[in-house]
Amino acid sequence: MISVCIATYNGERFIKEQLDSILCQLSKEDEIIISDDGSTDKTLEIIDSYNDNRIKVFHHQKDEILSEVTQGRNFYYATQNFANALSKVSGDYVFLSDQDDIWLQNKVSRCLELLKKNDVIVHNYQVVDVNGNLTKEQQFSKNPLHESVFFNIIDSHFRGCCMAFKAELLRKCLPIPLNVIGHDYWIGALICKKGNVYYDLEPRLQSRWYPDSVSAKRKTSLLYKIKFRLNLYIELRKRLREAKN
Repeated sequence: MISVCIATYNGERFIKEQLDSILCQLSKEDEIIISDDGSTDKTLEIIDSYNDNRIKVFHHQKDEILSEVTQGRNFYYATQNFANALSKVSGDYVFLSDQDDIWLQNKVSRCLELLKKNDVIVHNYQVVDVNGNLTKEQQFSKNPLHESVFFNIIDSHFRGCCMAFKAELLRKCLPIPLNVIGHDYWIGALICKKGNVYYDLEPRLQSRWYPDSVSAKRKTSLLYKIKFRLNLYIELRKRLREAKN
């Protein structure tokens, strides 16, 4: 059984195209877990219109502690929104998904095939613009992942929308600490330490880059980047120590 986890917030513009590209690849036993962060547009209305029992919607309550965060607050909210979705997983395999991308044909079947011999799959992707026009055929020409946990923190290429892994690894990843941003940074750093990771150079989705997208908004100060990587490193060390006890 597959669990696809999606975190949504005001995603009415592209959520239908995303869901359509996913649902056609799932079986009747699979599930899509959507954690919504208080959308005020028609996101939930569009999701409800599917009337598909494979889609399960959960409402995420923003943590008040994060309201005190100044820079990067939305990234903290998004991380905990994804954590909420991950906490509801009941499948054997977990796929992460953004709300505005497009899964290419055979993404699921190919990842499942690779998961027979690996714990984690990370794959390449194409880049499209706001209208779905292809702007980059293939993001990476070689495996961008690092063998070292440290370098995967400094220069992480674990993109959640490009990841699939065995659900048993979630026991090591959850809960995600409140002061950590980037569910994919956190999961990637932990599983490269604990699991067998395979990078698939073949693009399996189209990542939509446009001015309002998360990918386009990841421009933050150097101090902020240092701080969040330091928090990630500290919390990772804590979790690994706890796992030994």
